[in-house]
Amino acid sequence: MPKMTEEVRDIMEAQDTEKAKHRELAAEIMTFARDQLMVSMRFLDRALFRMPMIPADTVATYGVNGREIYYNTDHVLHSFQQEKNRCTRAFLHMIFHCIFSHPFQYEKLDRACWDLAGDIAVEKAILDLQLKEVRLDDDKKRERELKRLEKDIPVLTAERIYRFLLDTPEKAEVYLQLAGLFEQDDHLHWIPKKETDAADRTGDTLTTDTRTAMVGCHEADTGEEGEQSEDIDEALVGQTQDDWTDVSQHAKLDIETFSREQGFGAGSLLWNLQETLRERYDYGEFLKKFAVLGEEMHINDDEFDYIYYTYGLKLYENMPLVEPLEYRETKRIREFVIALDTSGSCQGATVERFLRKTYDILKNTESYFKRVNIHIIQCDSKIQRDVKVTTDEEFDAYMQDVQLSGFGGTDFRPVFEYVDSLIDRHEFQNLRGLIYFTDGKGTFPERAPDYETAFVFIEDGFAVPETPPWAIRLVLREDEI
Repeated sequence: MPKMTEEVRDIMEAQDTEKAKHRELAAEIMTFARDQLMVSMRFLDRALFRMPMIPADTVATYGVNGREIYYNTDHVLHSFQQEKNRCTRAFLHMIFHCIFSHPFQYEKLDRACWDLAGDIAVEKAILDLQLKEVRLDDDKKRERELKRLEKDIPVLTAERIYRFLLDTPEKAEVYLQLAGLFEQDDHLHWIPKKETDAADRTGDTLTTDTRTAMVGCHEADTGEEGEQSEDIDEALVGQTQDDWTDVSQHAKLDIETFSREQGFGAGSLLWNLQETLRERYDYGEFLKKFAVLGEEMHINDDEFDYIYYTYGLKLYENMPLVEPLEYRETKRIREFVIALDTSGSCQGATVERFLRKTYDILKNTESYFKRVNIHIIQCDSKIQRDVKVTTDEEFDAYMQDVQLSGFGGTDFRPVFEYVDSLIDRHEFQNLRGLIYFTDGKGTFPERAPDYETAFVFIEDGFAVPETPPWAIRLVLREDEI
């Protein structure tokens, strides 16, 4: 019996030694992958060395949460033996997830579609780089599927792919079946830890096996001393995203410089970074910039002094010393021009949605006077139609039967000439501004008008033109209208 115990001990020690060797070798492979990427893409220096690499056997493949990178030791060894570039590819895949902010939006989205959208966007960016260090044998299959998807989505960013999947459920079902082709890591670490006790989020219900795996993955976060066992809430997730925003900005600037110097294929990478760093605008707040000061008949409680009022009633009996003001100065949109570009490349439902969005904002009683003077001008290379709106009823009637005219080329100058003629005819008393909804492919006036002008562009995956220095430039996505 003692001899058997000695044999068991020897076997266990041998196994422990073997596991230690495997862990050491896997760590060397991961370090090699990171260093190889650093040599090829020095613009990712901040991202590549930002996170510690932690072995976690409870992770099936790889994982990242913006603070650490996790890897399964056996999977690293097996995949490296199978194909040398697989670990390097997975490492770059996880880095791109972070600089594109994919893990930090997870709670608010449909997870299956966002998982797929993020993986496709990352794989497209990697393939466009054409780096031999991350090339895999099955990339030809990915490229075929990406070309098919590009027929529907010209620019493959995660946000655009996600919107496409939500809007076309029948096509989403087809692409979701191909999710494994684009997947390089699991996204369990994108889920905040406290969700292990509240699995049903955004319509998803986690299975018992998945929940168990999540708990195991989160246990790996604590390390040997278990110092990080507290829950992570949304506030911490937001801080992580802010940290990575700085990294993304740094990477974008370096990539732009590097691609110019080296002829580097960074198209998709830059598009995704631009989407990540893009400012989100509140169109309602933007519209208020065109507000003007005016008087509205209304008791002004803010400027009314109750002390003098009550003192007069007490001293002179029913004779106040002051009366409340019957008007107040407020910001309201009174006179306004909305120009709609109805050229061939900017037409249809998008124009109608923009007009309805603008109408909904103006209809708010805090946004405009009860009597307004709004001209809705349709134009392409010339003025096609001008409708004057002064009341809610007229605006409602116009919106019930919006008829777009034109669909020719685009020239901005006729609109400004026409508005100037309206001012000369005293159609406007104090025109505050003109907002021009367009695709931007047109001729701008050479001189600045006497009123504020804003050009609103819809981002369609192509470069948005610069506007003259006297104009305000706003770029919106269709889902923001």
